[in-house]
Amino acid sequence: MQAFYEGFEGEMKDVIEEIRGKKLSGLPDSIVRRVAKLVGGGVKDARVLLRKYFGVFLTNRVLKAKGSADEILRMHLSSRKRDYERFYAEIFSGIDSVGSVIDLGAGVNGFSYSYLNERLGDVDYVAVEAVGQLVENMNKYFEDEGFSAKAVCEDLFNIESVLKILGKQRKPRIVFMFQVVDALENLERDFSKEFILKVSRECEVIVLSLPTESLGGRKKFEVRRKWIVDFLGENFVVEKDFVMDGERIICVRK
Repeated sequence: MQAFYEGFEGEMKDVIEEIRGKKLSGLPDSIVRRVAKLVGGGVKDARVLLRKYFGVFLTNRVLKAKGSADEILRMHLSSRKRDYERFYAEIFSGIDSVGSVIDLGAGVNGFSYSYLNERLGDVDYVAVEAVGQLVENMNKYFEDEGFSAKAVCEDLFNIESVLKILGKQRKPRIVFMFQVVDALENLERDFSKEFILKVSRECEVIVLSLPTESLGGRKKFEVRRKWIVDFLGENFVVEKDFVMDGERIICVRK
């Protein structure tokens, strides 16, 4: 029986490597394994789903992080439309004190730290991101610029690991979840509710965003998502709810 499981695990590892290929090579085993099981082990279907939520951002220019911080932000589909000066000014208006900012599912958002610094001063910042290449690139940027920031490679579905990261940060803690809900929901229905509730125990404010148009900007749509809006209203105090640069931003606290 032990030999059977060892053989199965070995086969699954081969499938994981085949799914990842070069472009998705920085993703943790746990994410690729979850997607493989979700689609029944099909390599092609798994790649389609992973690229939808990860690979769509990973152009070679982003992975190699060539260019200035602003250029890298403009290359990334989820950040290219943000006017970060206005973005952070609106989010943090009315928030008197910030000890640290924890950016869950950060993508390349760490490259916006200079704008965060302009708004908040030399605030502690932790980017939690699943794509290993992006984590390496952000950490190099932070080190080169001498910022009080770091990036950590972690799968958000490993909730306990995420909570440990949060628990170590300086209070008051502000958590970013920019365009993360859809990705979590498509991998596991209703997981985002459990995730947000647990995260809220280790922070003072959560700022999440929902897209109001397709990533390419060609299609606009109403961000109803009544289920998540109702959930937030029932479990939190909604401090802000506004639309800016193709995103609906909702700030909540317990």
